[in-house]
Amino acid sequence: MGINRIKYRPWNGEKSSHLHRVYTIGRKIVLQKLKSKGVLAILIIGMVLVHAFPILFGALMEHEELTAEMMVRNSGFMGGYLKSGLSIIFALLLVSVVCSDLISQDLKDRSFVLYFSRPIKTLDYLTGKIGGALGITSILTFIPLIVYCLVMIGTQTGDDYGSSLTVLGSTIIAGALTTVFFISYGVMISSLTTKKTYAGVGIFMSFFVLTIISGIFTNFDQNWSLISPINLLFYSYDMIFGFDLPSGINSNSFGILLICILILPLLVTFIQVYRKEMGK
Repeated sequence: MGINRIKYRPWNGEKSSHLHRVYTIGRKIVLQKLKSKGVLAILIIGMVLVHAFPILFGALMEHEELTAEMMVRNSGFMGGYLKSGLSIIFALLLVSVVCSDLISQDLKDRSFVLYFSRPIKTLDYLTGKIGGALGITSILTFIPLIVYCLVMIGTQTGDDYGSSLTVLGSTIIAGALTTVFFISYGVMISSLTTKKTYAGVGIFMSFFVLTIISGIFTNFDQNWSLISPINLLFYSYDMIFGFDLPSGINSNSFGILLICILILPLLVTFIQVYRKEMGK
């Protein structure tokens, strides 16, 4: 058997920069996930079923401009591009696979000893991990949205590009929110278990369990719909594109729950990792 040479760069006596260490963690995750057949399968199938056809049909069908109704409303062109149930399913599948071992694997094999034996802190570790996960997930939840808008603007028959560009700006915000929304929740679940299978299934199923519970109790009070993360995300789209919340929804409750689902998972993850850094 031949011996493969180990490629390495000799240490020149200088420490790597703070940002370079974070970048190295994120880059490793991106490259590792892109080699995964499961991730590639979800990305390819999701791009075709969720984004390729709407982009193609949008370019072929006559339209004067890109409107907010095209993106989020059931009435109008394409029935609301952002609110496709299929896009939510594939986004959840991708996040479940990407985040399943993001932190849980380090908990299992005690890689924290290696990470924190070097000049790296909890925030650096999480920034690199979350940054890598965001990079992978954005391929499906952010970049295609921008492509769709640019295609629609490039093929519109009207000359009101100002309104179309406004919708593009709102779409950028919505795409960024979607990516952070899923990753924030995914890393929290991954930090709570050493089993990547439990983490992956937990991320995917908890969304639907909460949605089912929400649907049951919504018959008594419309505000119960806010328990569903999917409803929270869809209501956020409405607000971003200038539409009102559905009647019966308390705006204060909506704002509090949205902030909680974005911030609390990251806080829980930070505490979990910080405890490991401290050896607890």
